[in-house]
Amino acid sequence: MASPEKRPVADTSASNECGRARILVVEDQEDVRGLLVTALEIEGHDVDEASNAREGLQRLQSGHYDLVLSDYAMPGGTGAWMLYEAEREGLLSSTASIIVTAHPDARDLSNHYVIAKPIDLDVFLDQVRRVLRNGGGSVHNHDTDEPASARRGHRVELVLYVSPNSPASAQARRNLEDVLSRFDATQIRYLVCDLLLDPMAGDQDRVAFTPTLVKRHPAPRVWLIGTLRETGILADILRGCGVDPKA
Repeated sequence: MASPEKRPVADTSASNECGRARILVVEDQEDVRGLLVTALEIEGHDVDEASNAREGLQRLQSGHYDLVLSDYAMPGGTGAWMLYEAEREGLLSSTASIIVTAHPDARDLSNHYVIAKPIDLDVFLDQVRRVLRNGGGSVHNHDTDEPASARRGHRVELVLYVSPNSPASAQARRNLEDVLSRFDATQIRYLVCDLLLDPMAGDQDRVAFTPTLVKRHPAPRVWLIGTLRETGILADILRGCGVDPKA
């Protein structure tokens, strides 16, 4: 695949009209980067790209973006490192950020939205729209409406959003509960939310599709969309949150 044409650095004086956003895509895999750039441009956004974290940081130093979309694991520096450096330099004060990764690390990504791979393009674009509608800035702790006492003793809180009579939702629930059965249940708060019974319930977690699993606590929130067939990711999340496996 031919190298994509380099685009000029975003013009910081231009206004963001008609929902158009300035987006920086940082991804070392050329084919994936090209796909994301094309999809976002079709959406009407102005998109710049970088092939690694250092190049991405240089882009951020040269112009303002409404959204930075970055892969996590890249040669020469992670996406989290790039965003940390950009925050330290005051470059993300009104910029949202999304990390795309197959293995979210809560300790490393505490101030950023996380979207898990593999990516469903339609779902991905919907999440981008939602992040942009929420406005710029990094994500800080999105506590639930429950008092802290309601979660006392739980190291992780998971909510699975499902639709009734949906084979995909049923499969996601089976896959999730199979993984949960291997860990200490007293350390896990697990809820299932039927969006047919409560259509507005997904608004709090910005959920538009089912099945979607949301890790609400501890921060950051993590969205896993689909049947959850990659059970290793679920186990990694639980271990990363300090949940003990069964003896």
